[in-house]
Amino acid sequence: MKTNFWTLYFRMFYKPKSTFEIIFESNKALKYGFFAFLIPSLGYTLFYIMAYFVGGSPSTFKPWLAIPIEEYFKYDIILSFPGYYLSWIGASVTVYLLSRLMNGKSKFDNILAIIGFGIGIATWSSLLHDLTDAFLSVIGVIDMREYEQLLNEPTFWRGLLWSLYTIYFFWFLTLFTIGIKKAQGFSLFKSILIALVGLFTFQFILLIFIR
Repeated sequence: MKTNFWTLYFRMFYKPKSTFEIIFESNKALKYGFFAFLIPSLGYTLFYIMAYFVGGSPSTFKPWLAIPIEEYFKYDIILSFPGYYLSWIGASVTVYLLSRLMNGKSKFDNILAIIGFGIGIATWSSLLHDLTDAFLSVIGVIDMREYEQLLNEPTFWRGLLWSLYTIYFFWFLTLFTIGIKKAQGFSLFKSILIALVGLFTFQFILLIFIR
């Protein structure tokens, strides 16, 4: 089977277990993991460009960094890539160290691929929604500031957003678990536990930089 990145990337949506096997055997796990994490980092850079262009800003969220809330989307155009990069590395190091403490034998490159593909695939559950509302705002179909308010009120749109966040959480957890279990040969329980710690590490670091 061909092992080019795009073939493996799209295959990860419907055959993650066997796709991880191919990646681990390819000797290109680091490269593929890097390419996979690039997709959401570039996607959210595009989102923040469009959001800033239409004058959007977080409606209730207070940034952790000392950034004026009305300028938040402008700064995130620059912070999106480093935020995702540090989150990818931080989560990978955490998962690798925990795995080693539990006698895992897999290479660090494989862990970088697991976290990279988890990020690169599962983030679509939120990215598709965000890119769509930003694009509709750019072409004048909706007003982003009004839509941001609807997301924070008891409306259908907030229900949709929380449904997407639920998918986001379980999709991340599933891909991380499958990859860790396959790479390390751990039990399902141990794999889920390490995956949870990796997911929380990833999300905590990311929230420092972007919404």
